[in-house]
Amino acid sequence: MITEFELTAEHQAQREAVREFVESTVEPVVDEHETAGEFPEALVRQLGDEGYSGVPYPEEYGGAGLDYRSFAITNEELSRGWKLLAGAVNVIASLVGYPIYTEGDEWQREQWLQKACTGEWIVSLGMTEPDAGSDAASISTTAERDGDDLLINGHKVWMTNGHVADFMLLVTKTEDGLTLVGVPEPRERDGVEYVRNIPCMEGDAAIESEVKFHDVRVPAENVVGTSGKGLRYVLEGLDIGRIGTAAQGVGVAQASLDASKEFADEREQFGQPIREFQGVGFKLADMAMDVEASRLLTLSAADQRDRGERVTQEAAMAKAYATDAAMEIATEAVQIHGSRGYSTDYPVERHMRVAKGMQIYEGTNEINRLVVSQRLYE
Repeated sequence: MITEFELTAEHQAQREAVREFVESTVEPVVDEHETAGEFPEALVRQLGDEGYSGVPYPEEYGGAGLDYRSFAITNEELSRGWKLLAGAVNVIASLVGYPIYTEGDEWQREQWLQKACTGEWIVSLGMTEPDAGSDAASISTTAERDGDDLLINGHKVWMTNGHVADFMLLVTKTEDGLTLVGVPEPRERDGVEYVRNIPCMEGDAAIESEVKFHDVRVPAENVVGTSGKGLRYVLEGLDIGRIGTAAQGVGVAQASLDASKEFADEREQFGQPIREFQGVGFKLADMAMDVEASRLLTLSAADQRDRGERVTQEAAMAKAYATDAAMEIATEAVQIHGSRGYSTDYPVERHMRVAKGMQIYEGTNEINRLVVSQRLYE
């Protein structure tokens, strides 16, 4: 259910601060990293210094102590500059950070969550497997008890930030169900095999790793929450992740609209700016309407989460709508730019590439529609 919500002066200040950071620090180096296929490790860590990595978590754990509307705004503004950075923020706040904060032991919050929020650690979630994507129940990576330790064996793919991660949270299979297990400093552990970074449309600067685990030993106390309850924790974290991804969609769509407005005003054909042609003007109008609708859906879901309400349906609605809109808007932006849009000289081709990924991760948009349809009858 869509609710009325309010954005305060604090929310506007957050938007302006993130936008200034993006314009001064991120935008000047995006093309350099994209061209070189270089993961922006220093920038990702700097997000923690700026207070953007742990927006919804208390300051005592390294966070900013703000709300989920601020989290959505941060994701949106980062994505206007470079969606890759928003992805790093999102995994901390949702599928990795959320279960640690809500279900983890105090020492896990003080050590793991704090290091993630402050940028000391780059984190990664290990959930997807070659034969287990949307069907999480098919996960086969195991964590078997061996005295006071756990031995992890399995094969994960699409681990965002995987081979540069200082911490991994793995979804594993145990005797009592799916269990979340933390693996700090994986690069220093025996049995962690970095198979490859998976080539993807987003470009080589984005890291999506394939990793195998061979008798990787961690203390049994590294289980997050109750053993066997991992699937529930992941699903709860997905509500947050989908708000963040929806906000990424808004940011990419807004960036695509901004670039198209500027280009359509400057580009002249037949003696007039192309924005004056109805075919282009109507495209811009439709893009603007979809951006606003996506933003409202996203902020409404974030506001309901701030009220302590369950947002499974609302987050799924926002994620599916905003990322579908981002894909359509980015595609139209390329069309408005014509041959220039097809070139890497202009940012709209990048927006189109990253928009496609947003329709797939955090649950494909088909899965999100399934979530929405099922809850229509609750």
